[in-house]
Amino acid sequence: MSPEKAIRGAFSGRGRGAYYKARYGNKAAKRELPAGNSTHIRNKCANRQQELFALLDSLNNKQYGQYKQLTGKQFQFSDFLLIVDSIQSDAYAPPSRIRVQVDQKLAQFPASCYSTKARSVASVHYLSKLAHQVLTRLNSPQGGSGGWHSAKGGAIAIDCPGQEVLERTSATISESIVEMRLTAALPAAGRTIIAGAAQNMFLEVLPQMVEKVLLYRSVDSQKMHEILCSVEDQECLRQQLAGKGLVSFIGNGSVLPRASGVSNLPLASEDVVLFQSPPELQVSFELPNQGIVSGMGIRKGVTLICGGGFNGKSTLLQAIERGVYSHVPGDGRELVVTDGTATKIKAEEGRFICRTDIRPFINDLPLGKDASAFSTSNASGSTSMAASIQEAIEIDVTALLFDEDTCATNFLVRDGRMQRLVSQENEPITPLISRVRELWETKGISSVLVIGGCGDYLDVADTVISMHEYVPSDVTAKAKDIAKAIPVSIENPQTEIGPTINPLFPSGKLLGSLADTTSKTGVETEDGKDEPGNLPELDLTALDQLVSASQTRTIASIIHMMSQHSMYGTIRDLLREISAAELDSLHNGHGVVGNLARPRSVEIALAINRLRYAQIQS
Repeated sequence: MSPEKAIRGAFSGRGRGAYYKARYGNKAAKRELPAGNSTHIRNKCANRQQELFALLDSLNNKQYGQYKQLTGKQFQFSDFLLIVDSIQSDAYAPPSRIRVQVDQKLAQFPASCYSTKARSVASVHYLSKLAHQVLTRLNSPQGGSGGWHSAKGGAIAIDCPGQEVLERTSATISESIVEMRLTAALPAAGRTIIAGAAQNMFLEVLPQMVEKVLLYRSVDSQKMHEILCSVEDQECLRQQLAGKGLVSFIGNGSVLPRASGVSNLPLASEDVVLFQSPPELQVSFELPNQGIVSGMGIRKGVTLICGGGFNGKSTLLQAIERGVYSHVPGDGRELVVTDGTATKIKAEEGRFICRTDIRPFINDLPLGKDASAFSTSNASGSTSMAASIQEAIEIDVTALLFDEDTCATNFLVRDGRMQRLVSQENEPITPLISRVRELWETKGISSVLVIGGCGDYLDVADTVISMHEYVPSDVTAKAKDIAKAIPVSIENPQTEIGPTINPLFPSGKLLGSLADTTSKTGVETEDGKDEPGNLPELDLTALDQLVSASQTRTIASIIHMMSQHSMYGTIRDLLREISAAELDSLHNGHGVVGNLARPRSVEIALAINRLRYAQIQS
């Protein structure tokens, strides 16, 4: 018998602890955990905040739960205030939440950093990104072997922004204070506190971060000014689009392609082709900081983007769809600005649909199924697109974006041969090509479509843009000539697009059935539980314009609050209330958090409409 089997047999029935103790010895119990660092560093830490230093010192080698003594405490440093909002339950739980506040008398950020909403949002983005970079350099996380008794934690972090500039709760800036919301993974070996590492976090790393990030004299004021001016210009440009009859604007010199399919950074290559507008579509804007800028305007109406494969059609559309957000300087898309309601529509096989009127696109369903209040837990590509368009109309979207690569073909078009084979009376689907002009002429909803293989759309387009080797050209006149020379048959719809009925959330029943279902949203609270509580799985992967996990977290929190409070009204009423609310107020929990970002009203509505088991009335 092997020694291992002998040991296992000897301790059979006495639990795994006895076996592993005999097999490996009680090494962890014999190890003494150091109280802290060198005498010099300990004295330096003690001088920075004696109360916090002494409290952490008293916790050394104690059980992890003793960290809870920090909850709710405030510690005044010489140049900032540390507020401990919540303490994690153990080393494996989501990290603790802390805040640091610096009085503006000391921080001295000029009023230009927060004089407008756009500038305040840009300042928070810049400071959050800078804090992330500084903390990455300063942190000394406890790098153990990964076993239970190995050292863990020891890092301070912030919700790091990406290329898009979003309203966030990671920091606030005003005339009185600058506040930063952080997380702190409190260090331990197993469940035993390592006080020295905690002292390093709070008394070494944190003060250095404050010095480098939250004092205006320490930041790169020129870089900060650049992002403030850039975001301000982008917001100004977006507000001017409608007045010039445009859906989107792509500035000359923009870098549209990304570094890779999994990166949002610009492609850095000598071969990258800078965007240049064709003369026929070029427009100019005057911006408060950059002055006159020129580029291609995507006009309202029906616009086709065509061309050969791999020539930049989808890349252009992807830039347009992300143009609903402002971007950081250097992203390459700082001058790609789109109507803030523009919404990407794509096929979503298997999505949930609840009581949606899809009759403008799908009617006379087999077996008498009601299309006026259509529901399914497993939508097809065509029914999902029909529902998505109707949901967009319901919330006053003014532009729709389509890429034929991600659309259901039978929803886009029915060619002449198929019309002969299957008569219109036997086809429930009214394809988009039969409705796209009606959407524009009766609803004022523009459409931008990437079309590479369906020439029938030339008959319904107002503008046709051809992409060749990443360079756009206006081929509208040529397209119209071709449409006249080669006529096609486009069926007239048998119904009209009538007024969209807003679903009601009935009082006392709003999402009432959610309490007994399970969640797989992937969003966690500080207690390590899925948020929002016990909700059904909500798949938002098809919402291409949802660009941050922090936006998804906010949507989850909104849905959780909806499930806890009765209300009566339409989805428009709900979105109006959410838009007017402070972002901090959308947190469903105690205190404030630093990991929320504001989603568009569009994504909130589309998320609610995809929520299985919600109780909604037509």
